[in-house]
Amino acid sequence: MLGVNITILNNISSIKNIEFLLLLLIEIFSIICTLYLLIYFLFHWRFMVIKSLPNQSIVLLIIVSFLYIIFDLPFTINSYYFGSDYSRILSFCLFRNWIHYTLICNNLYLVSTSSIQRYFLLFKIHLLRKRQTRWILHYIPLIFCIIYPPIFYLITIIFYSCTSTDIINSQYCTIPCYFQNSILLIVDCIIHYILPLIITISANIVLICWMIHLRCDLNVEQMYLWKRQKKLISQILIFSLFYIIGWLPSTIVFALNAFSFNKLNQYGSVVVWLNYTSYFICPLQPFICLILVPEPIYFLQDTLRQLLRKAMMRTSVITVEP
Repeated sequence: MLGVNITILNNISSIKNIEFLLLLLIEIFSIICTLYLLIYFLFHWRFMVIKSLPNQSIVLLIIVSFLYIIFDLPFTINSYYFGSDYSRILSFCLFRNWIHYTLICNNLYLVSTSSIQRYFLLFKIHLLRKRQTRWILHYIPLIFCIIYPPIFYLITIIFYSCTSTDIINSQYCTIPCYFQNSILLIVDCIIHYILPLIITISANIVLICWMIHLRCDLNVEQMYLWKRQKKLISQILIFSLFYIIGWLPSTIVFALNAFSFNKLNQYGSVVVWLNYTSYFICPLQPFICLILVPEPIYFLQDTLRQLLRKAMMRTSVITVEP
């Protein structure tokens, strides 16, 4: 019996090590990709960001991803390595919960908002040519996606008054204190998780239906425009599908917990695995953004091609010299 227990513990330890290595590797590659994208956008700011409305939400998503892999993911990786949180003092746990839920909400809101805005950018671009409607339909929603989540979680996590559990004797930081309020928890779940996913799914369904409708009404001269829009929408659908597949399982788990489905406890290992997969969404985000903004890839390919050509020319010169 003791041998069986030791084997189980070794298996659990091996799984934890694999989970730790996967998170560490994806964080390293994500940091490299994110820094490259941010530098690229910085040097092409006017053309790629200021004059390109679709890219503005992409840049915000990349920044949110960068903040996540710098301020949130390292603590998660540390927990997988040591089997406990780095620090369990109240101030640290409050900050970690605040930054974690804020960045997740930023992410979900930006994706759902950009899904709606893509419709206007593709089919109703004339509405965005006016400054007033451009602010209403584009800039104000993006500003709301960035400002609202930190304010909400600042109130519910930092300033919310409740009886704190003993986190000193626990291996991990406890859940936010407002989770004890069932009404507030349900509101949080619906507004910040379920609603953005529903909006993202609905917006993509509308895009597909609209494309089918346009395809039926187009003549031969308009086929080129339709093919171009078809390619853009295909990219948008792949981009959105990544978020839907990534966030839907953990959102379902959160919703079941929020609505007090206690039977979920018997599926503890499944719940833990679903939560684990959600850690990969923000780190993979910069790579997924390249689907919609491939210019950084083209720039890198051209740069590497030029460097290779110069290296080959130098080699040929050295070879020719007596």
